Amino acid sequence: MNIQVGIGSFRELEYYLREGARELYCGLEYIPSHVEGAGNFASTAEILKAAAAARAAGAKMFYAANEVHAGLLEKTADVIAELAAGGIDGAIVKDLALLDLLKRRRIKTPLILSTLSCCLNAAALGFYVRYGVKRLALPEQLLPAEAAELVRNRWGIGTEVFLKARECCRNFNGLCFLDCHGKSTTVCKKKFSLERRPFVMPNFSPAEHLAQLHDYYGLGVGTLKIGRSPGAEMSRLIFAEGRLLLELLHSGLNRGKFTAEALRIRAAMDRAYAKVEGKR
Repeated sequence: MNIQVGIGSFRELEYYLREGARELYCGLEYIPSHVEGAGNFASTAEILKAAAAARAAGAKMFYAANEVHAGLLEKTADVIAELAAGGIDGAIVKDLALLDLLKRRRIKTPLILSTLSCCLNAAALGFYVRYGVKRLALPEQLLPAEAAELVRNRWGIGTEVFLKARECCRNFNGLCFLDCHGKSTTVCKKKFSLERRPFVMPNFSPAEHLAQLHDYYGLGVGTLKIGRSPGAEMSRLIFAEGRLLLELLHSGLNRGKFTAEALRIRAAMDRAYAKVEGKR
């Protein structure tokens, strides 16, 4: 398993390359790519320059265009065509209409199917294979046992998973339109009274998430994905934690021992996260 991290500037590119990242992805300011507030490059020329720098360092660069409406389909396809011709290593795509357009226009570049596509089973993956998908970002809501048929698919499609212990939407990722901007309005983390009984959106504990990461690793998931964040310092901490967890996974510990050691890493990182949150 390797690690992939999202970036939004040359400064972040330089930082993560120094830190040993071998896969990066980015967005473009004028093409929607889902994460509100995260940094994006201003032009295709900047992305191609970043991709060349990544390639010189032995890393790969992918372009994310996973929130496309009808008015932007042709423009997004044009961007992907330009980036593919210029040497980008692939594109992250959610929209089926965009996938169909890329196929009809014969725009060829390795495609990663976004977690936002909600591809939940092998039959659905088989459908997407027709459109040139080479890798699948597993939906965050799937348990490892549920994702096994996707990971061990018959088409040789690679898979990746977000670091759920830090990045996991409690609602169905990509289909939730609740206002989740800041501590005071994060609806899914609040407790509600339902017929005088307390209710909170279900979620897994950190221990359960970390144990599941061990399961994903055992299944053969190839990439641990670190998402873009509006806060550069927070992204760096998540990347650092992901790298420590990967080192632990590669050490060969069994599920129980891995989870115990991973929780110690998390506890140490919690203090760093608290300092960053305190600065906001």
